[in-house]
Amino acid sequence: MKRLQVYLPEDLMEDLRLYAQSQNIPLAEALRKAGREFSHKPTVKKEIKAIKKRQKKSQKNPFIAMAGMLGSGPTDASMTVDDIYDDP
Repeated sequence: MKRLQVYLPEDLMEDLRLYAQSQNIPLAEALRKAGREFSHKPTVKKEIKAIKKRQKKSQKNPFIAMAGMLGSGPTDASMTVDDIYDDP
C-alpha cells in the first residue's frame, strides 16, 4: 500500500467519519472503500482503461514516450536558418 496525504472538505470528512463509525471500520478503510466504489463506476472505469491503453502504447515506442519533452523552437526556422548559423 502507498501512503497518501489528502485534504478533504470538512463536510465530506464528517460524512466519511460517521460512515466509518457506523460500520465499525477505520476511517482509512472507509476512504479505500469509497475510492474503490468510485473507480468501478462505468464512466470512470472506461476513462481509466483509455488512459492505461495510451500509456501502454507510449511505453512500446521510446520516441513516443519522449514526445513533448522538448519545447518548440522558432516557427520560422526554415527562413532564418542562415541568420542563426551564419558565421560572423
